[in-house]
Amino acid sequence: MRVSSLLERLNGKSQINERIQTEAALRQSEANYRNLVQTANSIILCSDTQGRIRYMNDCGLEFFGYEKHQILERTLLETIVPETETSGRDLKQFVHNLFENVESHLPESYLQTENENLCRDGRRVWVAWSNQAILDEQGQIVEILSVGNDITQLKQAEAALQRSEAKFRNIFENSQVGIFRTRFCDGLILDANQRFANLFGFNSPEEVIGLKHSTDCYVNLSDRQQAVELLKRDGELQNFEVQLQKRDGTLFWGLYSSRLNAADGCMEGVIADISDRVSAEEALQASETKLRTLIAAIPDPLCVLTAQGQVIERVEGNPSYREDHIGKTLHQLFAKAQADEFLNYIQQVLRTQQVLTVEYSQWMAGREIWFSARIAPIRHEQVIWLARDITLQKQAEAASILEERNRMAREIHDTLAQAFTGILAQVGAANQVLTDDLEATGAHLDLIKELARTGLTEARRSVIALRPQLLEEGSLQSALHRLVTQIRAAATDTTLYYEIEGAVYSLPTEVENNLLRIGQEALTNAIRHANADEIRVELVYDRDQFCLRVRDNGQGFGVGSVPSSNGFGLLGMSERVERIGAQLTIGSQPGRGTEIIVTVSRE
Repeated sequence: MRVSSLLERLNGKSQINERIQTEAALRQSEANYRNLVQTANSIILCSDTQGRIRYMNDCGLEFFGYEKHQILERTLLETIVPETETSGRDLKQFVHNLFENVESHLPESYLQTENENLCRDGRRVWVAWSNQAILDEQGQIVEILSVGNDITQLKQAEAALQRSEAKFRNIFENSQVGIFRTRFCDGLILDANQRFANLFGFNSPEEVIGLKHSTDCYVNLSDRQQAVELLKRDGELQNFEVQLQKRDGTLFWGLYSSRLNAADGCMEGVIADISDRVSAEEALQASETKLRTLIAAIPDPLCVLTAQGQVIERVEGNPSYREDHIGKTLHQLFAKAQADEFLNYIQQVLRTQQVLTVEYSQWMAGREIWFSARIAPIRHEQVIWLARDITLQKQAEAASILEERNRMAREIHDTLAQAFTGILAQVGAANQVLTDDLEATGAHLDLIKELARTGLTEARRSVIALRPQLLEEGSLQSALHRLVTQIRAAATDTTLYYEIEGAVYSLPTEVENNLLRIGQEALTNAIRHANADEIRVELVYDRDQFCLRVRDNGQGFGVGSVPSSNGFGLLGMSERVERIGAQLTIGSQPGRGTEIIVTVSRE
């Protein structure tokens, strides 16, 4: 009995010791786990079935910015869970659904969650949660253990990636150049944007992706083979021009660049339609060829000079400019004074950007050669210098000036000189009758006034090169009639006859003008030099020709013996006859009078 009682005591004491040891081990284990939870790098929290936070480790407190007393026993929605996410997701309802229906297990959708959380300072962060139910002895949920990890940076990176993908997808779909991916081995189109589809005559990318091969797009398959070889060699292809064809067979020129994606066995690139550019280049080349041909055909010297006066280009095939001038400066080709003058022209053109035309002369092979140069600005501080030989033009101008001088001399001689001759004759006649007949003297003086007035008028008209006054007041025959009448009144000791034969017709104005002057000169010569008693003026109008004849019975002269200083009237008549294409005949011998005949053909 005593032994049995002792054994029972010993057994009870042993059980107590075991229990004490077990409890101690449990306390140690709990302390270890608590220490592990407290120092974990993850957020660990426990919440009851009402959503109140019962525990949060140091990592969680630091992450959300709370002290223990600030967060424990407060609900999730009051602290770290916002009612709605930035995206608009309703977290309040999410939490309400979780705790309202919680019983013996968590719904599958709540075991692993990702949601926005709220820090104490208002920052929004993303946390990935693993949730586990804690059960009591009856198997009912009493708490929920949640372990969370910060995934804010990951979410931000995902959002940035999504934005970037959306941006590049938008660029891809709306690009004005075609973008494509094709299988390298057979050219199957793996991806393409809308522009690519449109380039080849399709309505949408879906009509080509996975269905069409790029090999069908080449006009010459050798072009694709060349592109493939270049891709194999270099790994990329830049600005490859090739002729392609649309779905309906329409040809166009494409420019594409691509790179080899060996890992995926494909090539990726972009393509643009350059048909307009190619057409413009061809038109430009044709225009340039035409322009070069035209310029080469210009016989005038043409070259390009710099602002410093250096010859840098000449027209090919233009024989007027030598090859050895290229590279030389104006001061190496011309005298200093002329080179300085030319350089000033170039600088003026470049300064004003206006075309300049100048004239200059050079002595070449003992002759003075005149040039007219047009100097035009072009890009890069250069000018085009086009020079034309105008020597013949200058000579013609000089001849024209000389001819005009001679014409004016004839006009003055035929008007002023003859008017003054008439005045002298009237003065002489007035002297003869001055003392005998006052009435006759007055008549002579009136005629002198008229002649002087006529001479003054003709002098003015000669200066402005107008037609004679007599012709403006009528035809040739009436003008000569008035002239004969004036001379007849002045030369009272000479008998003048005026006759017209045939039907009168008009001659060209220039012809009649010169015929009047010739007749006037012939009458003046007869009055001044012939001492004739009789002068006869005849106009003969035949069907094929017209003839003016002035004949006197005066002293005559030897036709070849008249000095040039005294024979200007005859020279003027010869020039006028030549001008109107007529024929002049002068017949005269000393003591036997003079006959002047002008014949004008009507053909």
